[in-house]
Amino acid sequence: MATSKIAPTMTLFDITEKHPETIDVFVSNGYEHVGDESKRTVQGKMISLAQAVKAKGKDLTAFTALLENAVQANQAETDITLKTVEDESKVFPTEGEIRVAGLLPCPVRLPLLEAFNEVAQKVTADTGLTVGVRLAAASVGADVLDEGMNAIEGESDLPDIFLSAGFEAFFDKRNMARFKNRGVFVDRSWETHNALFDGYDLKDPDGHYAMLSVVPAVFLVDKTLLEEGEAVPQTWEEILSPRFEGKIALPVGDFDLFNGILLTIWKHYGDAGVEAIGRNLLEGMHPSQAAGRFAPKGGKGPLVSVIPYFFSKMAQFNPNAEIVWPADGAVISPIFMLLKKSSPEAAGRIADFFASKEVGEILSHRGLFPSLHPDVENKVPESAPFMWLGWDFIRENDLGELIPKVNDIFIKAGK
Repeated sequence: MATSKIAPTMTLFDITEKHPETIDVFVSNGYEHVGDESKRTVQGKMISLAQAVKAKGKDLTAFTALLENAVQANQAETDITLKTVEDESKVFPTEGEIRVAGLLPCPVRLPLLEAFNEVAQKVTADTGLTVGVRLAAASVGADVLDEGMNAIEGESDLPDIFLSAGFEAFFDKRNMARFKNRGVFVDRSWETHNALFDGYDLKDPDGHYAMLSVVPAVFLVDKTLLEEGEAVPQTWEEILSPRFEGKIALPVGDFDLFNGILLTIWKHYGDAGVEAIGRNLLEGMHPSQAAGRFAPKGGKGPLVSVIPYFFSKMAQFNPNAEIVWPADGAVISPIFMLLKKSSPEAAGRIADFFASKEVGEILSHRGLFPSLHPDVENKVPESAPFMWLGWDFIRENDLGELIPKVNDIFIKAGK
Protein backbone atom coordinates (compact mmCIF):
# COMPACT_ATOMS: atom_id res chain seq x y z
CA MET A 1 0.00 0.00 0.00
CA ALA A 2 1.53 3.28 -1.06
CA THR A 3 1.64 5.73 1.82
CA SER A 4 3.06 9.18 2.33
CA LYS A 5 5.41 9.92 5.17
CA ILE A 6 5.76 13.57 6.08
CA ALA A 7 8.34 13.94 8.83
CA PRO A 8 8.52 16.81 11.35
CA THR A 9 12.10 17.51 10.26
CA MET A 10 11.16 18.13 6.61
CA THR A 11 11.23 21.75 5.52
CA LEU A 12 8.13 23.40 4.14
CA PHE A 13 9.93 23.67 0.81
CA ASP A 14 10.71 19.94 0.77
CA ILE A 15 7.12 19.02 1.58
CA THR A 16 5.55 21.28 -1.03
CA GLU A 17 8.07 20.36 -3.71
CA LYS A 18 7.42 16.68 -3.19
CA HIS A 19 3.69 17.12 -2.63
CA PRO A 20 2.36 20.33 -4.29
CA GLU A 21 -1.16 19.35 -3.23
CA THR A 22 -0.24 20.33 0.34
CA ILE A 23 0.17 24.02 -0.58
CA ASP A 24 -3.57 24.66 -0.23
CA VAL A 25 -3.58 22.96 3.18
CA PHE A 26 -0.82 25.26 4.42
CA VAL A 27 -2.46 28.39 3.04
CA SER A 28 -5.92 27.59 4.45
CA ASN A 29 -4.38 27.01 7.87
CA GLY A 30 -2.64 30.34 8.26
CA TYR A 31 0.63 29.84 6.32
CA GLU A 32 -0.21 32.30 3.55
CA HIS A 33 3.44 32.74 2.55
CA VAL A 34 3.56 29.11 1.40
CA GLY A 35 1.24 30.10 -1.44
CA ASP A 36 3.82 32.57 -2.73
CA GLU A 37 6.39 30.70 -4.83
CA SER A 38 9.27 33.06 -4.12
CA LYS A 39 8.64 33.10 -0.36
CA ARG A 40 8.12 29.35 -0.34
CA THR A 41 11.44 28.83 -2.11
CA VAL A 42 13.43 31.10 0.20
CA GLN A 43 11.66 31.04 3.57
CA GLY A 44 10.38 27.51 3.12
CA LYS A 45 13.92 26.14 3.07
CA MET A 46 14.66 27.73 6.44
CA ILE A 47 11.88 26.26 8.56
CA SER A 48 10.87 22.71 9.35
CA LEU A 49 7.33 21.47 9.72
CA ALA A 50 7.83 21.05 13.47
CA GLN A 51 9.03 24.65 13.79
CA ALA A 52 6.17 25.99 11.66
CA VAL A 53 3.55 24.13 13.67
CA LYS A 54 5.03 25.24 16.99
CA ALA A 55 5.08 28.86 15.86
CA LYS A 56 1.33 28.75 15.13
CA GLY A 57 0.47 26.80 18.27
CA LYS A 58 -0.94 23.89 16.30
CA ASP A 59 -0.85 20.19 17.08
CA LEU A 60 1.88 18.43 15.08
CA THR A 61 0.07 15.10 14.81
CA ALA A 62 -3.20 16.66 13.70
CA PHE A 63 -1.62 18.96 11.13
CA THR A 64 0.61 16.23 9.73
CA ALA A 65 -2.51 14.09 9.28
CA LEU A 66 -4.13 16.88 7.26
CA LEU A 67 -1.10 17.09 4.99
CA GLU A 68 -0.87 13.33 4.51
CA ASN A 69 -4.58 13.09 3.75
CA ALA A 70 -4.15 15.70 1.01
CA VAL A 71 -1.33 13.63 -0.45
CA GLN A 72 -3.34 10.43 -0.30
CA ALA A 73 -6.27 12.07 -2.05
CA ASN A 74 -3.96 12.63 -5.03
CA GLN A 75 -2.40 9.20 -5.09
CA ALA A 76 -3.83 6.14 -6.78
CA GLU A 77 -3.44 3.30 -4.34
CA THR A 78 -1.60 0.22 -5.62
CA ASP A 79 -0.49 -2.91 -3.83
CA ILE A 80 0.61 -6.14 -5.45
CA THR A 81 -0.61 -8.20 -2.49
CA LEU A 82 -4.19 -6.98 -2.62
CA LYS A 83 -6.79 -6.87 -5.36
CA THR A 84 -7.47 -3.13 -5.44
CA VAL A 85 -9.93 -1.02 -7.32
CA GLU A 86 -8.57 1.18 -10.08
CA ASP A 87 -11.46 3.62 -10.09
CA GLU A 88 -11.09 5.92 -7.08
CA SER A 89 -14.73 6.99 -7.45
CA LYS A 90 -16.01 3.53 -6.53
CA VAL A 91 -16.78 2.47 -2.96
CA PHE A 92 -17.04 -1.29 -3.36
CA PRO A 93 -14.32 -3.64 -4.69
CA THR A 94 -15.37 -5.98 -7.49
CA GLU A 95 -12.51 -8.45 -7.08
CA GLY A 96 -11.25 -10.63 -4.27
CA GLU A 97 -12.64 -13.71 -2.55
CA ILE A 98 -13.00 -11.64 0.60
CA ARG A 99 -14.17 -8.10 -0.07
CA VAL A 100 -13.70 -5.23 2.38
CA ALA A 101 -15.24 -1.83 1.69
CA GLY A 102 -16.27 1.43 3.26
CA LEU A 103 -15.28 4.94 4.17
CA LEU A 104 -12.68 5.72 6.83
CA PRO A 105 -12.30 9.04 8.68
CA CYS A 106 -9.40 10.93 7.15
CA PRO A 107 -7.28 11.36 10.32
CA VAL A 108 -6.98 7.59 10.87
CA ARG A 109 -7.23 6.19 7.36
CA LEU A 110 -3.48 5.82 6.73
CA PRO A 111 -2.53 4.02 9.96
CA LEU A 112 -5.59 1.78 9.64
CA LEU A 113 -4.70 0.85 6.07
CA GLU A 114 -1.13 0.05 7.05
CA ALA A 115 -2.25 -2.22 9.88
CA PHE A 116 -4.98 -3.79 7.73
CA ASN A 117 -2.50 -4.58 4.95
CA GLU A 118 -0.49 -6.82 7.28
CA VAL A 119 -3.60 -8.71 8.40
CA ALA A 120 -4.85 -9.14 4.82
CA GLN A 121 -1.50 -10.54 3.71
CA LYS A 122 -1.54 -13.01 6.61
CA VAL A 123 -5.09 -14.14 5.75
CA THR A 124 -4.08 -14.69 2.13
CA ALA A 125 -0.95 -16.58 3.14
CA ASP A 126 -2.88 -18.82 5.55
CA THR A 127 -5.99 -19.49 3.46
CA GLY A 128 -5.08 -18.75 -0.16
CA LEU A 129 -8.06 -16.38 -0.37
CA THR A 130 -7.43 -13.04 -2.06
CA VAL A 131 -8.61 -9.88 -0.34
CA GLY A 132 -10.25 -7.08 -2.34
CA VAL A 133 -10.23 -3.77 -0.51
CA ARG A 134 -11.66 -0.32 -1.12
CA LEU A 135 -11.48 1.74 2.04
CA ALA A 136 -11.87 5.26 0.72
CA ALA A 137 -11.47 8.52 2.60
CA ALA A 138 -14.74 9.73 4.07
CA SER A 139 -14.15 12.99 2.18
CA VAL A 140 -15.15 11.35 -1.13
CA GLY A 141 -18.68 12.40 -0.21
CA ALA A 142 -22.21 11.04 -0.05
CA ASP A 143 -22.76 10.92 -3.82
CA VAL A 144 -20.04 8.31 -4.33
CA LEU A 145 -21.44 6.22 -1.49
CA ASP A 146 -24.96 6.47 -2.91
CA GLU A 147 -23.71 5.34 -6.31
CA GLY A 148 -22.11 2.28 -4.74
CA MET A 149 -25.25 1.47 -2.75
CA ASN A 150 -27.45 1.77 -5.83
CA ALA A 151 -25.33 -0.84 -7.60
CA ILE A 152 -26.12 -3.44 -4.91
CA GLU A 153 -29.02 -5.59 -6.06
CA GLY A 154 -28.67 -8.62 -3.81
CA GLU A 155 -26.71 -10.17 -0.98
CA SER A 156 -24.02 -11.46 -3.35
CA ASP A 157 -23.21 -7.85 -4.34
CA LEU A 158 -22.50 -6.89 -0.74
CA PRO A 159 -18.91 -6.72 0.51
CA ASP A 160 -18.07 -9.20 3.24
CA ILE A 161 -17.16 -6.36 5.58
CA PHE A 162 -18.40 -2.77 5.37
CA LEU A 163 -17.26 0.11 7.58
CA SER A 164 -18.34 3.73 7.72
CA ALA A 165 -19.45 6.50 10.01
CA GLY A 166 -22.89 8.01 10.18
CA PHE A 167 -26.48 6.88 9.85
CA GLU A 168 -27.54 7.19 6.22
CA ALA A 169 -25.45 4.30 4.89
CA PHE A 170 -26.73 1.92 7.54
CA PHE A 171 -30.34 2.91 8.26
CA ASP A 172 -31.70 4.26 4.99
CA LYS A 173 -33.88 1.45 3.61
CA ARG A 174 -32.41 2.11 0.17
CA ASN A 175 -28.97 1.25 1.54
CA MET A 176 -27.79 -1.39 4.03
CA ALA A 177 -31.02 -1.34 6.04
CA ARG A 178 -32.83 -3.26 3.29
CA PHE A 179 -30.76 -6.34 4.19
CA LYS A 180 -30.97 -5.95 7.98
CA ASN A 181 -34.24 -7.77 8.58
CA ARG A 182 -33.15 -10.65 6.37
CA GLY A 183 -30.51 -11.59 8.92
CA VAL A 184 -27.66 -10.91 6.49
CA PHE A 185 -25.33 -9.26 9.03
CA VAL A 186 -23.92 -10.41 12.34
CA ASP A 187 -22.27 -8.45 15.16
CA ARG A 188 -19.33 -10.40 16.57
CA SER A 189 -17.85 -7.52 18.59
CA TRP A 190 -17.53 -7.42 22.37
CA GLU A 191 -20.41 -8.11 24.72
CA THR A 192 -19.20 -5.43 27.14
CA HIS A 193 -18.43 -1.93 25.88
CA ASN A 194 -15.89 0.56 27.19
CA ALA A 195 -16.79 1.97 30.62
CA LEU A 196 -16.87 5.47 29.08
CA PHE A 197 -20.15 4.50 27.45
CA ASP A 198 -21.87 2.96 30.47
CA GLY A 199 -25.58 3.72 30.40
CA TYR A 200 -25.83 4.60 26.69
CA ASP A 201 -26.86 1.12 25.45
CA LEU A 202 -24.78 1.29 22.28
CA LYS A 203 -24.83 -2.47 21.63
CA ASP A 204 -27.23 -3.30 18.79
CA PRO A 205 -30.03 -5.24 20.52
CA ASP A 206 -30.79 -7.07 17.26
CA GLY A 207 -27.20 -8.26 16.83
CA HIS A 208 -26.61 -6.87 13.33
CA TYR A 209 -24.45 -3.74 13.62
CA ALA A 210 -21.09 -3.57 15.42
CA MET A 211 -20.36 -0.06 16.69
CA LEU A 212 -16.57 0.34 16.86
CA SER A 213 -16.18 3.96 17.96
CA VAL A 214 -17.84 7.35 17.74
CA VAL A 215 -17.09 10.76 16.23
CA PRO A 216 -18.03 13.38 18.87
CA ALA A 217 -19.06 16.91 17.91
CA VAL A 218 -17.80 19.65 20.23
CA PHE A 219 -17.66 23.47 20.20
CA LEU A 220 -14.71 25.64 19.25
CA VAL A 221 -15.38 29.11 20.66
CA ASP A 222 -13.58 32.21 19.38
CA LYS A 223 -13.37 34.23 22.59
CA THR A 224 -12.28 37.36 20.69
CA LEU A 225 -15.85 37.58 19.35
CA LEU A 226 -17.55 37.43 22.74
CA GLU A 227 -19.19 40.62 23.92
CA GLU A 228 -17.93 42.06 27.21
CA GLY A 229 -19.26 39.92 30.03
CA GLU A 230 -20.69 37.35 27.62
CA ALA A 231 -20.29 33.76 28.78
CA VAL A 232 -18.88 30.92 26.70
CA PRO A 233 -21.77 28.64 25.63
CA GLN A 234 -21.79 25.24 27.29
CA THR A 235 -24.77 23.42 25.76
CA TRP A 236 -26.55 22.71 22.48
CA GLU A 237 -29.64 24.33 23.92
CA GLU A 238 -27.71 27.58 24.33
CA ILE A 239 -26.45 27.74 20.74
CA LEU A 240 -30.04 27.31 19.50
CA SER A 241 -31.01 30.58 21.16
CA PRO A 242 -31.42 33.91 19.27
CA ARG A 243 -28.21 35.11 20.93
CA PHE A 244 -26.26 33.06 18.35
CA GLU A 245 -28.10 34.08 15.22
CA GLY A 246 -25.57 34.28 12.38
CA LYS A 247 -22.72 33.24 14.69
CA ILE A 248 -22.35 29.49 14.18
CA ALA A 249 -20.34 27.38 11.75
CA LEU A 250 -21.33 23.76 11.11
CA PRO A 251 -19.46 20.94 9.32
CA VAL A 252 -22.01 20.93 6.47
CA GLY A 253 -19.64 19.10 4.11
CA ASP A 254 -19.08 16.31 6.65
CA PHE A 255 -22.36 14.59 5.80
CA ASP A 256 -22.15 11.82 8.40
CA LEU A 257 -21.57 14.13 11.35
CA PHE A 258 -23.78 16.91 10.01
CA ASN A 259 -26.75 14.58 9.55
CA GLY A 260 -26.11 13.18 13.02
CA ILE A 261 -26.24 16.70 14.46
CA LEU A 262 -29.52 17.55 12.73
CA LEU A 263 -31.14 14.24 13.67
CA THR A 264 -30.12 14.62 17.32
CA ILE A 265 -31.35 18.21 17.50
CA TRP A 266 -34.64 17.12 15.93
CA LYS A 267 -35.00 14.29 18.45
CA HIS A 268 -34.59 16.65 21.40
CA TYR A 269 -36.04 19.92 20.09
CA GLY A 270 -38.20 19.00 17.10
CA ASP A 271 -38.65 21.11 13.98
CA ALA A 272 -38.16 24.30 16.01
CA GLY A 273 -34.67 23.21 17.07
CA VAL A 274 -33.59 22.46 13.49
CA GLU A 275 -35.03 25.80 12.36
CA ALA A 276 -33.08 27.55 15.11
CA ILE A 277 -29.73 26.03 14.14
CA GLY A 278 -30.50 26.91 10.51
CA ARG A 279 -31.16 30.55 11.41
CA ASN A 280 -28.05 30.70 13.55
CA LEU A 281 -25.75 29.39 10.82
CA LEU A 282 -23.16 31.89 9.62
CA GLU A 283 -21.48 29.49 7.22
CA GLY A 284 -20.63 25.90 6.51
CA MET A 285 -16.97 25.40 7.28
CA HIS A 286 -14.65 22.42 7.10
CA PRO A 287 -13.38 21.65 10.62
CA SER A 288 -9.76 22.21 9.55
CA GLN A 289 -10.71 25.73 8.47
CA ALA A 290 -12.46 26.41 11.75
CA ALA A 291 -9.48 25.21 13.76
CA GLY A 292 -6.71 26.39 11.45
CA ARG A 293 -7.84 29.86 10.30
CA PHE A 294 -8.31 31.03 13.84
CA ALA A 295 -9.21 33.81 14.18
CA PRO A 296 -10.75 35.13 10.94
CA LYS A 297 -9.33 38.36 9.61
CA GLY A 298 -11.26 41.53 10.29
CA GLY A 299 -12.93 40.15 13.38
CA LYS A 300 -15.57 38.44 11.28
CA GLY A 301 -16.31 34.78 11.51
CA PRO A 302 -18.20 32.26 13.62
CA LEU A 303 -18.32 32.70 17.36
CA VAL A 304 -18.98 28.97 17.73
CA SER A 305 -17.72 26.33 15.29
CA VAL A 306 -19.08 22.82 15.71
CA ILE A 307 -16.21 20.44 14.93
CA PRO A 308 -15.24 16.79 15.38
CA TYR A 309 -13.25 16.45 18.59
CA PHE A 310 -10.15 15.46 16.57
CA PHE A 311 -9.75 19.01 15.24
CA SER A 312 -9.67 20.45 18.74
CA LYS A 313 -5.99 19.44 18.77
CA MET A 314 -5.29 22.09 16.14
CA ALA A 315 -6.58 24.92 18.28
CA GLN A 316 -5.80 23.82 21.82
CA PHE A 317 -2.70 26.00 22.17
CA ASN A 318 -4.38 29.16 20.89
CA PRO A 319 -5.19 31.43 23.87
CA ASN A 320 -8.18 32.89 22.03
CA ALA A 321 -9.78 29.49 21.44
CA GLU A 322 -11.76 27.49 23.93
CA ILE A 323 -12.79 23.91 23.27
CA VAL A 324 -16.10 23.10 24.93
CA TRP A 325 -17.33 19.55 25.41
CA PRO A 326 -21.09 20.27 25.59
CA ALA A 327 -22.46 19.76 29.09
CA ASP A 328 -25.59 18.20 27.62
CA GLY A 329 -23.43 15.79 25.62
CA ALA A 330 -21.31 15.68 22.49
CA VAL A 331 -23.49 14.60 19.56
CA ILE A 332 -22.02 11.37 18.21
CA SER A 333 -21.82 9.91 14.73
CA PRO A 334 -21.09 6.19 15.21
CA ILE A 335 -18.49 4.26 13.22
CA PHE A 336 -20.17 0.95 12.39
CA MET A 337 -18.95 -2.34 10.97
CA LEU A 338 -21.11 -4.88 9.15
CA LEU A 339 -19.98 -8.48 8.72
CA LYS A 340 -21.92 -10.59 6.21
CA LYS A 341 -22.96 -13.81 7.93
CA SER A 342 -22.44 -15.87 4.76
CA SER A 343 -18.85 -14.68 4.30
CA PRO A 344 -15.88 -17.07 4.30
CA GLU A 345 -14.67 -17.95 7.79
CA ALA A 346 -11.48 -16.00 7.16
CA ALA A 347 -13.52 -12.79 6.85
CA GLY A 348 -14.21 -13.15 10.55
CA ARG A 349 -10.49 -12.78 11.20
CA ILE A 350 -10.53 -9.45 9.40
CA ALA A 351 -13.64 -8.37 11.33
CA ASP A 352 -11.88 -9.33 14.57
CA PHE A 353 -8.96 -7.14 13.52
CA PHE A 354 -11.22 -4.11 13.07
CA ALA A 355 -12.76 -4.84 16.49
CA SER A 356 -9.33 -5.27 18.11
CA LYS A 357 -7.68 -3.18 20.79
CA GLU A 358 -5.00 -2.20 18.23
CA VAL A 359 -7.58 -0.60 15.95
CA GLY A 360 -9.43 0.84 18.94
CA GLU A 361 -6.28 2.66 20.00
CA ILE A 362 -5.67 3.98 16.49
CA LEU A 363 -9.21 5.35 16.41
CA SER A 364 -9.07 6.75 19.93
CA HIS A 365 -5.49 7.97 20.23
CA ARG A 366 -4.74 9.02 16.65
CA GLY A 367 -8.18 10.30 15.70
CA LEU A 368 -9.76 11.17 19.06
CA PHE A 369 -12.69 8.96 18.07
CA PRO A 370 -13.48 7.27 21.41
CA SER A 371 -13.37 3.48 21.05
CA LEU A 372 -15.99 1.11 22.40
CA HIS A 373 -13.36 -1.59 22.93
CA PRO A 374 -13.50 -2.42 26.66
CA ASP A 375 -9.71 -2.25 27.14
CA VAL A 376 -8.93 1.03 25.34
CA GLU A 377 -8.10 4.08 27.42
CA ASN A 378 -9.99 6.89 25.69
CA LYS A 379 -8.47 10.35 25.75
CA VAL A 380 -11.44 12.58 26.55
CA PRO A 381 -12.21 15.14 29.28
CA GLU A 382 -12.95 13.76 32.74
CA SER A 383 -16.63 14.51 32.31
CA ALA A 384 -17.53 13.63 28.73
CA PRO A 385 -21.27 12.99 28.25
CA PHE A 386 -22.70 12.01 24.87
CA MET A 387 -25.91 12.59 22.94
CA TRP A 388 -26.83 9.36 21.17
CA LEU A 389 -29.93 8.90 19.03
CA GLY A 390 -30.61 5.50 20.55
CA TRP A 391 -31.75 2.22 19.01
CA ASP A 392 -35.40 2.87 19.87
CA PHE A 393 -35.32 6.13 17.90
CA ILE A 394 -33.67 4.37 14.95
CA ARG A 395 -36.29 1.62 15.00
CA GLU A 396 -39.22 4.04 15.27
CA ASN A 397 -38.12 6.39 12.46
CA ASP A 398 -37.32 5.83 8.80
CA LEU A 399 -34.01 7.68 8.68
CA GLY A 400 -34.02 7.54 4.89
CA GLU A 401 -37.03 9.85 4.99
CA LEU A 402 -36.11 11.79 8.12
CA ILE A 403 -32.64 12.90 7.00
CA PRO A 404 -33.94 14.74 3.88
CA LYS A 405 -36.74 16.19 5.99
CA VAL A 406 -34.47 17.73 8.64
CA ASN A 407 -32.08 18.98 5.96
CA ASP A 408 -34.97 20.70 4.20
CA ILE A 409 -36.09 22.36 7.46
CA PHE A 410 -32.52 23.49 8.09
CA ILE A 411 -32.03 24.95 4.59
CA LYS A 412 -35.34 26.81 4.55
CA ALA A 413 -34.67 28.34 7.97
CA GLY A 414 -31.36 29.71 6.80
CA LYS A 415 -32.74 31.53 3.74
